[in-house]
Amino acid sequence: MHAYPKFNLCYHSLTSLIEPIYMKAFAVLIKAFLILLLLCTGFFFTEISTYVKSYVSPKIQLENTCHLSTQICQQGDVSITLEKDTLTPLQPSSILVNWPNQNAKNLIITLQGYDMAMGNPTFKLLPNADKSYSGDILLPICTQNTMIWVGTISDGNTSINVSLKAEQ
Repeated sequence: MHAYPKFNLCYHSLTSLIEPIYMKAFAVLIKAFLILLLLCTGFFFTEISTYVKSYVSPKIQLENTCHLSTQICQQGDVSITLEKDTLTPLQPSSILVNWPNQNAKNLIITLQGYDMAMGNPTFKLLPNADKSYSGDILLPICTQNTMIWVGTISDGNTSINVSLKAEQ
């Protein structure tokens, strides 16, 4: 016979009462954590998706690009000319593109730093009366003196890989 039978009975009845309270508190804590995680994911979704895309998307090979300069760069039916051979950050430079699909409302240039992550500046080229497209490229400032940018010019269906050089 046990010396303290009432104590064992009280202990078991107390633990059976307290255990569901702890489980409910734990469940509430888990739910609050998941809600906070969803809110943070939603708030930072753009940054997270850009970060993931930059590491998942294949890097454009420099050899496979149309190097933009004052000399006409020809790829198939597309010809591209820049106002300057070397761009300067924070100074706009015009670009002229002769594109075979004249039905496109505009062309989009998307660039990324070749050696350094500098974001993905995007520029819109608008159609001209002579069935070409033109616009300005304004690159962000960089800590390096020389920077190579690679990217694409696209009408939404067809893309051309391009590269250009910027110096401070």
